[in-house]
Amino acid sequence: PLARNTAFKSILKIGGKPQIRTLERGYPFITENGNIILDCNFGVIKKPKLLREKIEKIAGVLEVGIFTRKPDIIYKAKSNGQFDIIK
Repeated sequence: PLARNTAFKSILKIGGKPQIRTLERGYPFITENGNIILDCNFGVIKKPKLLREKIEKIAGVLEVGIFTRKPDIIYKAKSNGQFDIIK
């Protein structure tokens, strides 16, 4: 929460539209560690790795939801409750 304004402004500078994640009644969603989550819209992301790196450098950012590494295993859910493992 302390770096909220700085992070918000920094995301705006790199082309994002940040929005504080809220609960149904409009209160900010607070994580179990006391942090807030900024949901950010960047539109079409042409260089996801570069964008992730820029976001990670912003003061106050703990995690980024842009995943650029190829997974080792994929679990694909089926309608019958089972799943396939793809390696």
